[in-house]
Amino acid sequence: MNLKTIILFLLLLPSLLLGQVVEEKIQIDTNFITYKVIYKDTLVKGVFSKRVAVFADDTSTIAIEKNYSYGLQVGFYKVYYPTGKLMIASIYGYNMKNGDWTYYNENGVILIKGIYKDDIKHGYWAYRFLKCYGRYKKGKKVGNWKCRNTDGGKYITKYPSMYFSGITDLFKTNKNNTKEANLPIEKQPINNEVTQNQDSITEAKIDTFYLSAITYLARNYYIRNRIKIQFTEKKKERKAYDKYFDYSKDLFLFDIAPITVPTGLAPFLTEKEPLKSSKIDSILTLNPAKYRQAFSETEFKPNNSLQNYSTKPSSTMILYFSEVIDNMVRVDIVEHKPSENDKEKNYEEIYRNPSARKYAILIHFNNLKDVESVEYQQQKVN
Repeated sequence: MNLKTIILFLLLLPSLLLGQVVEEKIQIDTNFITYKVIYKDTLVKGVFSKRVAVFADDTSTIAIEKNYSYGLQVGFYKVYYPTGKLMIASIYGYNMKNGDWTYYNENGVILIKGIYKDDIKHGYWAYRFLKCYGRYKKGKKVGNWKCRNTDGGKYITKYPSMYFSGITDLFKTNKNNTKEANLPIEKQPINNEVTQNQDSITEAKIDTFYLSAITYLARNYYIRNRIKIQFTEKKKERKAYDKYFDYSKDLFLFDIAPITVPTGLAPFLTEKEPLKSSKIDSILTLNPAKYRQAFSETEFKPNNSLQNYSTKPSSTMILYFSEVIDNMVRVDIVEHKPSENDKEKNYEEIYRNPSARKYAILIHFNNLKDVESVEYQQQKVN
């Protein structure tokens, strides 16, 4: 079969399917919906063709429009709501999304707008319905992402560029994962001056929830003041806590325990004042018993991938993470004061120590696994 015959077959294939109900999977960013459609018209002009599908249960309304050249999907791709309003407008090239991609609500308001390259997010993306804006590089977030949480507060999460592009061949991501969202991510250091254990590099993976929380805490301005206030009694004592921050890099210098811990929610359920985060407050108020039990009845579990993201492994300020429950994670910041006899850190023993001073933070994530709301413990640590 020669090339012309193959092209002709591909162009005529839609006409063979006329009248048949076909299921089309529609991608909306990281989610999918399914349309049942009937391909009704195929317009052919030379090597170019246009396929038009209507809704199976309403053949008077266009559902999908596709364009082809030499049998490959190219040009505009449009998806419509059952009301006839435009839902998705995208550009294809060589059977892949290449160019602008826009998602609208039924009132014509843009909810998400971004750029694809070879079916992968690459370029500036605006999640307008989340008020979150930033850039992707080869499917991974890079640089400064500016967001506004549900409580109206603005924050910036800084994603190190080396995390996405890789500093050496050891840090290259699996190509099979680049098109999937929110998969466990190959290990990449936040601080490139941290010495890495190369034996663990290929094994260590971290869930996107934890990565979002770590990058948020590592480069968050507010946390600096909160730590100094919580761990000191007098202003003159706060200068000593500068050792935990590298101001030239805007970096919080912490170690991360290689375990997840049962944390409970006492600091947030017993606050004298209403919680600052209305989003988290509404979640906890709705079912306090559920979350009190969920966070306190987990077990100490090893999670070595967490420690690979320590910004300074030798730091005596240690981050302890809970398990992620209903898109929430609690982080306890513990100041460890080792004795002269301590040769290495026993992380579980440090956390269980009744005299350990813990400062708690509760983080809630949206469905994209980005930080959405944060509640800081208001009670003074003991």
